[in-house]
Amino acid sequence: MKSLRVGSGKWRGKEISAPDEISGHQNFTNSLIKKAIFSLIDSRLSSWDVRAQDCLFCDYFSGSGQIAAEAYSLDFARILIYELDQDRFGKLLRLFKGLQNVKLFRKDATKHVLKWDVDSEKAYVFYLDPPYTYWSETPDRMKQMIENLYEHCKTLSAPSIILCQIPEHQKADKIWAEVPYKEREYGSHSLIETVFEM
Repeated sequence: MKSLRVGSGKWRGKEISAPDEISGHQNFTNSLIKKAIFSLIDSRLSSWDVRAQDCLFCDYFSGSGQIAAEAYSLDFARILIYELDQDRFGKLLRLFKGLQNVKLFRKDATKHVLKWDVDSEKAYVFYLDPPYTYWSETPDRMKQMIENLYEHCKTLSAPSIILCQIPEHQKADKIWAEVPYKEREYGSHSLIETVFEM
């Protein structure tokens, strides 16, 4: 089985099992996209003069857990992880066992997007990498989730960023029709960035 590695921070080099392919797709974030994700986050936090140690990181549709592991390795203050698949959730429990600042939810993120308590974080990072079918077969599900999350960001007393990975040039314009966003392309994938600043 393939393995993924944490790229930076205190867990640098740590191996994480890659999930199996689904319908011929490699169902994990490649190193180029992962680097871009955390570069965007770092740039945004710097512009807010906020450290990762003072931020919440929420990983919806966590899968292998490599993005959450990277966030933990970079010392984010609190990490929330959502994964519905039972087998993957079990692996996530083992990966993050005993870590006090990591909380896992075996939930459908589209139905439980806001099921957590606001604390004293100085900024909020929300990362989404949903299954491919959420774009092609149930786009309304994602549209509603993103709109709810963006409206929630408006209620927070700190700045926030929503990042979403889009596979293989799926169309984003309808899903983000009601939310301001910026799209960046990285090979066959894109990253959507939505920001709410105080």
